[in-house]
Amino acid sequence: MLQVFANANFRLMWGTKWFFMAFSALVLTVAIAAMATRGFNLGIDFAGGTAVQVKFREPARAEDLRAALEARNLGDISIQQIGEADDHEFLIRAELVLATGQAGGSEGGEISSEILEALRTSEDRAAARGGRIDLNTISEAGLAEWLAARLPAPSPAADGGDGAPTPAAIAAAIVRQRNARGGLFGDVAEVGAIAGVPPAAASQLAEHGTLGRFALRGVDFVGPTAGKELLRNTGFAILGSVLGVLVYVWFRFHKWAWGIAAVIALIHDVTIAAGAMAITGKEFSLPVVAALLTILGYSINDTIVIFDRIRENLRLYREHDFEEVVNAS
Repeated sequence: MLQVFANANFRLMWGTKWFFMAFSALVLTVAIAAMATRGFNLGIDFAGGTAVQVKFREPARAEDLRAALEARNLGDISIQQIGEADDHEFLIRAELVLATGQAGGSEGGEISSEILEALRTSEDRAAARGGRIDLNTISEAGLAEWLAARLPAPSPAADGGDGAPTPAAIAAAIVRQRNARGGLFGDVAEVGAIAGVPPAAASQLAEHGTLGRFALRGVDFVGPTAGKELLRNTGFAILGSVLGVLVYVWFRFHKWAWGIAAVIALIHDVTIAAGAMAITGKEFSLPVVAALLTILGYSINDTIVIFDRIRENLRLYREHDFEEVVNAS
């Protein structure tokens, strides 16, 4: 069995306790000052922003995507790979900014368009300028509108049947098959072979259609109001956890003083961790909230274990000084 210290008897409660208390007070002061002056670098979840999920036809590197996006001045960019590496799928989060680069309440659609434009290759942009449509990214409504402008109006069948499919029906069939293929077409010829796509539409798509390097899998927009509400709920969650700990310790040990001491320890640990986020300027996001709540859990676990040992030793060593019992515990 691994043993690091043999007959460990550290004097933590005589002399050195003042050093530890002074060090904690200093670190707490720095953490609180950092939070008060620097504040937090709030992520999209709290400050608002746009999240775009894209799937690439070929392997893509997060570093290359970040370089392309940062050239658009979209603020803080977060890129996360989704699924397996062979899926070539990424979730891209951009800070909520105006097209001019100023912070504010721009629409999520504007930001998502900027993200998609930044991810396109020069060949894709040239094809778009030439009037070609990207069959991997165009929406169903956009495709129906494009087809309606280029196909003759459908006429009823002579026998009173349904007649030729409408542009909306053609677009729905194409998008349905695109989703069935994982959101990406590999060849324009696949579009013309889809059931429900008449030859006239297949000819137009083959002549004016192109396949971009990625498919749009989803867009999510978080407004600043929702971000503030989430931040407020986060504070309530942490406060509720602290109050729950206070009540639990009181029931467990029947001592309010011990409960207050446990809460002070929790505030101490979480404040230092939050202050480190403010000092370093790291993004304050939902995973950080989960980490702070995890710190709460580990902190109260350590506190309860030590309190339980103190209570046990107080019964066994009634003649010993309280600080001596605490030190041994």
